[in-house]
Amino acid sequence: MRHIVLGAALAAGIAGQAAATGISMNNEALQPGTTLGVCMARAAAAIGQAGIRPLNPTTSAAWGELDGGRIFTIYCLPQNNVAIIVGGGNRFEDVQNEVNRLRDAFRGGTGTGGGGGLPTK
Repeated sequence: MRHIVLGAALAAGIAGQAAATGISMNNEALQPGTTLGVCMARAAAAIGQAGIRPLNPTTSAAWGELDGGRIFTIYCLPQNNVAIIVGGGNRFEDVQNEVNRLRDAFRGGTGTGGGGGLPTK
């Protein structure tokens, strides 16, 4: 439910600035026991690896932006064993590739000093 609310909030914020809105959303499973800290470290690393300018994180989400009013987040829900990856812009095509890059970077993330793969404890 939270990811639906997040997506709706992201869409509403962008829709107020643009005539059309495009959202791309994906998710990545987290291993049971993954901590919020580990997920957030992976999310922050993924944003940097994808070439997206980081913004200030919130308690459970890393944020970034690109030119053209495109905004991205990786929302960590370790209690549900999932990370939600969302991108919003004027058109779906404007953010789809970056959301895929974010997911790939998160999946093989290096934010914990370990190797690739899913985040662990």
